[in-house]
Amino acid sequence: MAGPYVVTHDDTATAFGSGDVPVLATPRLIAWLEAATVEAITDLPDGHTSVGTRVDIEHLLASPVGAAVTAHAQVVHRDDRLVRFEVTAFHDVGDGPVLVGHGHVTRVVVNRERFVDRSTPALIIRPIVPSEWAATGELVVDAYRAGYGLSGASDDYAHVVRDVAGRAGHSEVLVALQGDRLIGSVTLLQPGTSMAEVCRPGEVEFRFMGVDPAAWGRGVGRALVQEVIARAGDRTVVCSVIEGNEPAAALYRSCGFTAAADRDWVPVPGVMLRVFVRPPEQPVGGG
Repeated sequence: MAGPYVVTHDDTATAFGSGDVPVLATPRLIAWLEAATVEAITDLPDGHTSVGTRVDIEHLLASPVGAAVTAHAQVVHRDDRLVRFEVTAFHDVGDGPVLVGHGHVTRVVVNRERFVDRSTPALIIRPIVPSEWAATGELVVDAYRAGYGLSGASDDYAHVVRDVAGRAGHSEVLVALQGDRLIGSVTLLQPGTSMAEVCRPGEVEFRFMGVDPAAWGRGVGRALVQEVIARAGDRTVVCSVIEGNEPAAALYRSCGFTAAADRDWVPVPGVMLRVFVRPPEQPVGGG
């Protein structure tokens, strides 16, 4: 059983756009019935889940705002990965539970990781376009706040990080997208150019790498680093990592970087930046 759910104005046909009366919307009722089918499958193998593939529901009676609705699901057929349920829904309006919906839902058992991988849009990394400057600046600021504790919008460095338009004219800014969603960015810098800090002749430096915190753990940062390495060609790649940022240091080491302690530097009192260097002949880490 799922619920009881109390019908609110957000659950009505008016709110859903599926009608123009303030009673329980059929799409919401179907969602509650599907939730009951999810709860009814209790013997899934490790790493597996189920996904809905077919819904056949009759919405028999209107449920007003304030009504409590319960959803029930019973397995009526199972064939390997396919599971079919009979589903019913009741509300508490009137004398006792009253049937308001009935039908069948079919679900298929799938490997969760493989299913997500197949349904996730491919990651695309490409040069930024001007219409993405503002959003990219905010994304990198958000990533720095989440990862490094960067202070608010008035912080001088936050202003520098946000200024994608200011560095796009003299550096190569890349963005990472999944579908039409912007989820990451990095900036490549040449020796002697504005914003370059530690690169020497024959080297490429990258800075301002940020990944949307909601996309952490998906390999986006690694993909950005690998793209930087590919674009550097036969040149050494260098970067600075703030002291204590061990996740970033571990990522760079796994991509063939080594610490160059003799190049570590202090941009402002109390902040130590460690320099990591990757010669072009080093293999790129997988994962």
